[in-house]
Amino acid sequence: MGSKPMLFWDTKTILTYMEPNFRFNLALKIPLIQTAEKSAPLIINRLELHDNRLVINRTEYRMKVWRECKADAGLDNGEVDDDSDEYGDQTSIDESIQPGDIKLVYDGNRCRPNRWLGYVCPEKVYSLPCNHSIRLYVSDTMYEFPYTNMKMHHLIGRLLTIFIGNRNGEWTIRKIKLKNKILRWPANGRKPIIRHAKIGEYSPYKLNGLQSIINTSVPLTILKTSRSKYEDRISDHSFLKNVKHLIISDGTDFFYRSNVLSIQIPFVSITTPTSLENNLKGLIKTFMRRTRPTGVCFYIRTRSKMNLNRINHRDVLRKSTDRMRLRMGSEAVVDVQYKEIESKLWLTIKTVPKQR
Repeated sequence: MGSKPMLFWDTKTILTYMEPNFRFNLALKIPLIQTAEKSAPLIINRLELHDNRLVINRTEYRMKVWRECKADAGLDNGEVDDDSDEYGDQTSIDESIQPGDIKLVYDGNRCRPNRWLGYVCPEKVYSLPCNHSIRLYVSDTMYEFPYTNMKMHHLIGRLLTIFIGNRNGEWTIRKIKLKNKILRWPANGRKPIIRHAKIGEYSPYKLNGLQSIINTSVPLTILKTSRSKYEDRISDHSFLKNVKHLIISDGTDFFYRSNVLSIQIPFVSITTPTSLENNLKGLIKTFMRRTRPTGVCFYIRTRSKMNLNRINHRDVLRKSTDRMRLRMGSEAVVDVQYKEIESKLWLTIKTVPKQR
């Protein structure tokens, strides 16, 4: 009895349970299954995006430029981390932007960075041939591509298109980390459900980028960010309406200066220990200015306890050294108290239903 080819739906089922990197490479080697691969459900546990590398689960795709000039062996040849032009100057961010790319950093100086690779390429000066290439490292294997019509930022875009572009099946990224300056996301295909995003320093550009790639019909469970050099407050960005839990690290002053308390986010955590002496009274006053739905909660890491008996407010129902309750409208109460969680001290501010 002869063997029977697998049906399309059988192929999709098998692909669904494959490790993503193995699955992507299998589809590259067997073009007949590429349609099924793009249609099958996909779950990526971890996706990290950098300017010259990306990480999918436990597999890293890392790029270097290999510069090998034939003239003058004393020149600075070898591997470098940045793209460059024919003169050896590092390519600027704006020069690397391709159609559909999204900038995640501030414009700053549009001029070239004050950095070079140590020499002018002899190929340009003396018309001598050079052997420049892109080296792609995947696990213990190196692949090499000519550095003529393609640079590293082109290769990053091509890899992302091959792996996650043109998808029509449902797919999920459990954790994504944006460490790149330019988001080179494929233009075509279904948007993923993203559960947990870490964007580094806060920037509205990064929220723009996330909003453009994410399936906003499913809320983002966690968004983690930190103090920014350029922004002194978190703007009321439309993307934040899709965030359940905002975590701010390395920037308690950033939190106090910002308008986080005015943004509709159910759960906010400030994870860097702070002193409450000069901020707690104003924090509670700001929180009480507007009626909030039940379930809204702020966790603020603190170095020590401040006596809550010292806080006066017209809506106080009762208070003690470690806890106070305030009236919020006719249906809710604001509960302020200290909690110790895993040997860390937190001040919690939470809106709870009023007990009947």
